[in-house]
Amino acid sequence: MVTLTFACLDTAFLIDFLRGVDKAQEQYLRLKSEGFHFASTSVNAFELFRGCDVRGRIPSEEQAVRRLLSRITIWNLDVEAADRASRIYTELERSGKPIGVNDCLTAAIAFTNGCSTIITQDRHYEKIVGIDVRRY
Repeated sequence: MVTLTFACLDTAFLIDFLRGVDKAQEQYLRLKSEGFHFASTSVNAFELFRGCDVRGRIPSEEQAVRRLLSRITIWNLDVEAADRASRIYTELERSGKPIGVNDCLTAAIAFTNGCSTIITQDRHYEKIVGIDVRRY
């Protein structure tokens, strides 16, 4: 049985990748050469489509988002991930280091799919115990 090693792509990375940002492209190639497979979450898909709506649903941008999302694994929010996200959010809030709900959801969805590596520019994931943040 072959075990796949996934990296979860955060919205910041996905946007930079779509925009052709060199550092994002280089990180993608580096991770691919290390044997990573790529995934994201339905929460990140929502954030990308929300960006399309804010910008007025430009057809070429929406097509680029749909094309990118079709080429990676998309993990969905389920009850286990919702429970874990709530625990992450509550723990961070109680410790005085809260982060956004969507980021808690993304981390929890990744965790419940056996992934602890998140690719992002944002430092707030570093507050979550067990997350391996790969910044680019």
